[in-house]
Amino acid sequence: MKQYHYLNTRLGRILFGAVFAALLYLSRNTLVTTAILGFNRSQILLVALVGLLGIGFLIARRREWKQILTDPRMGLAAVIAAAMLIPMVLKLDWQMMYFSILFCPLAAIFLSYFRNIRQLSRLYVCILTVIGVYSILATYCLRGLHESGILTVPIFENSIQIQFYNFGLSFVSVSYVMNRNFGIFREPGVYQYFLLLGLYLNNYRAQWRKGWFLWMINAVLAATMISTLATGGLIELGLFFLFLFFEKKLYRKVLAWVIVLGVGSFAVWMFLKAQREQSTLYWELYAMFVSKFQPGEESWVDRIGSIFANGGLFFRSPLIGSRLSQVLYAVDNNTSSTMIQYAVFGIVGGSAHVAAWIALVWEKKRGILANLCLLMIMFMSFNTQNLTADLFFWLFPAVALAERGLPWVHDLLLRRKSRGA
Repeated sequence: MKQYHYLNTRLGRILFGAVFAALLYLSRNTLVTTAILGFNRSQILLVALVGLLGIGFLIARRREWKQILTDPRMGLAAVIAAAMLIPMVLKLDWQMMYFSILFCPLAAIFLSYFRNIRQLSRLYVCILTVIGVYSILATYCLRGLHESGILTVPIFENSIQIQFYNFGLSFVSVSYVMNRNFGIFREPGVYQYFLLLGLYLNNYRAQWRKGWFLWMINAVLAATMISTLATGGLIELGLFFLFLFFEKKLYRKVLAWVIVLGVGSFAVWMFLKAQREQSTLYWELYAMFVSKFQPGEESWVDRIGSIFANGGLFFRSPLIGSRLSQVLYAVDNNTSSTMIQYAVFGIVGGSAHVAAWIALVWEKKRGILANLCLLMIMFMSFNTQNLTADLFFWLFPAVALAERGLPWVHDLLLRRKSRGA
């Protein structure tokens, strides 16, 4: 796909990097959106930043408007828009959230005009690594400076009255699950999605020249994932590195680290267990990895209930889906992002979401079973939370759909045309 030069000078790249970081900071699932700026202000700022990028792009490439408007990506944008808006019209379900969701893939397709997936992956991974290091530092070190009076930071409350220290690029819980790393996100279970996405992009899309740099970032993102104490995130982390272990043939390196981490984790657990009467961390770990797996535990019941509820709504209306309010309030905590897509948009809109993730993850050189395993790991990360209207839920899959899917469709049409001739 053609790329149009835009913000390619050194200053331009710095400016785009700052805007991209701001988009992540203002994304729908951060505490900035849910507690600090508020939903309306943060989303207006996010849309305004994308809009300013768009205006600047059209001004810079003003002599190529015809090429831009007739680019195959416009066709892809039209197909996605139709898949999301036609169900809304047919159901007479006039809700702005349809447009909030649609904005995400359309913004991603726009970015693909002047940045490819490798460039966006590098930028995202670097930003997330900085946030990861800082969030660990804030959670386990800077809070101590504040509590000892050396450092003073403001405190705010989220929508359910949980208090947080505001360290700017990281928000630290004052007392509720105080040892879990929230980063900038509304909860650690959301943070784990962004971290797993970063790990995938780091290993498969960023294409670093230096192997040590790749593994340094892997170590930071993995350590950050561990610090979230998100049960799903740690399972995904283990499965992802197990996948790397076999695909990259990292038998000696990874096995050594697994043994070291395993022995170290066991030693830490035994120490905390011995101190459990005074250890907040012990009981947080116990809740994450012991009580959570007990029969009837609320977290698992909610997530499984979400899948069945959304599945039922989809099969009730498989072509155009169900009304948005029915889906979002089908259960108390509706968390299965993929099934929400199918339940809201029907078979076409839901399959567009799946196709985008396949475009991002699937590799011809990999066997079908291996591709399906990696897809399953990625799908686990966003089906424990409702991320359907988050820009970074759609960004990389939609760019991959434009960058890899459109050429595939073009080649397929050419082959059919040649056969017909």
